[in-house]
Amino acid sequence: MFTYARRIAVTAIACAAVLAPHAAFAQVHIETGSLTFDSFYSPRGEYLVSDVDGAATFSLVNAVDRMSYPNMTTYYQDYGSIFQLSAREGYRVTGYSVNGGFYGTHYVGQSPNGSGEPGSANSDAAAWAYASDTPGGAKFASGSHSVSNLNGHSDFRIDSGALDKTGSFYFSFDGYSSGSSSPATWYEPGKWWPSRAYSAAEIGLKNPLLLTVYTQAVPEPHTYAMTLAGLALLAGVARRRTRAGQKNRNA
Repeated sequence: MFTYARRIAVTAIACAAVLAPHAAFAQVHIETGSLTFDSFYSPRGEYLVSDVDGAATFSLVNAVDRMSYPNMTTYYQDYGSIFQLSAREGYRVTGYSVNGGFYGTHYVGQSPNGSGEPGSANSDAAAWAYASDTPGGAKFASGSHSVSNLNGHSDFRIDSGALDKTGSFYFSFDGYSSGSSSPATWYEPGKWWPSRAYSAAEIGLKNPLLLTVYTQAVPEPHTYAMTLAGLALLAGVARRRTRAGQKNRNA
């Protein structure tokens, strides 16, 4: 579960990134056929993977750097990011999706005969994505994915659902991974030092996230006018046919 404190911390990181554009981190600007993508806080630059048929996919490489297992027995890693998506004139954003996955190794060390101090292992990770009209503003199109004590892989896809956004809005991705472990310890006959069976609580993002933004062309005003004129013409023809049919029946 996401705690209130974690949400505040990650939101603060994201807002600070927007309000401090001249920081040492790179600013990334990517243009596609139907929208522009701007990053304000990128130790490594995000990049465009593909732009085909109204679906532009971007690789968000920094999350995996922050939300990976740091090879410690006790750790907490968090990440917050915010991006500006701007539909070009004549287009609208109809939705987005975020694809990613967690990996984990989880096992608890035990003594051969159950004696001594038992081991322990606990881990959890979570990710959530959402949009807003202003940085730190009211959220919409949000979704999340969380795992605990993962042993293997857990892929996820967060979908925005249907959107109808012209102009600019902001997309945010936040997450964390945490874990702790301790070995089982026991004493064997004839040894003054303890024996150990180590535990593991490894968890983190597998690969860079993939953000896909879906767009559609917005018909221009003259297209609407032509469509309305065509509908009016069809309605006139239908009325004339109806009147002619009534006259024939009367005759």
